[in-house]
Amino acid sequence: MRHQHAETLQAVFSHPLQHNIRMSDVEALLQHLNAQVEHLSDHRLKLQLTSGETMVLHAASGLHHAVLDQDGVMRLGRFLERAGITPEHPDPPEPHARGDQAKRLVIHLDHRGARLWWLVGDENETSTLEPHGLWSTHQRLTNRHDRDVAGQKAPLDYKYLHQLTEAVIEADRVLLLGHGHGQSDLRQQLTKYIERHNPRKAEILESETLDDTSCSDEELLAIARKHFGNEPNRKLDPAAH
Repeated sequence: MRHQHAETLQAVFSHPLQHNIRMSDVEALLQHLNAQVEHLSDHRLKLQLTSGETMVLHAASGLHHAVLDQDGVMRLGRFLERAGITPEHPDPPEPHARGDQAKRLVIHLDHRGARLWWLVGDENETSTLEPHGLWSTHQRLTNRHDRDVAGQKAPLDYKYLHQLTEAVIEADRVLLLGHGHGQSDLRQQLTKYIERHNPRKAEILESETLDDTSCSDEELLAIARKHFGNEPNRKLDPAAH
């Protein structure tokens, strides 16, 4: 981000709240963020980000330039924050790819390991990852504390989490399936790891809690497709042509 745009973004989020930010600087910032900017009457701008967020900004008349007053600055700050744009994260999140065009990854996590499905149209590609060390004992994490030094938690399997993260990096949307609470919930462990090592990818993680003790692979895939909002494409009937 250019220094000028970074300064404008910082001014929008500064404390105490600023006012008299030039509307031309705001417009330049939003165009840099690939927003659609439409000029309306009465010094108003209609804004739409790539995420789909929209709003209308009303400028006040400054001495030489149209400016944002404090209310406008506050509304713009909330608008950008909802879209995931802050001085710490100045680039807008990539919009979710839709339907079967998205690289949709489903990860079912339990104490035995991870099953991964890539949903590609009607087809799916399946793979598995198994944990290492203490995590490979097939015991639930909450039951492993007895094997450790008293008062210590079972150590995280960073190699396992790294392998899962590498799969997440390749995806547009990721659904984590599983159950549990706290340290026994591997979805939370993976989410925290990704937030720490690749925070931009943490934004694409979605999660569903389910009783997976008796779910078949077909049932898990049906849950995932319903979550993503699209069933497999119907194959064309050659007789219809």
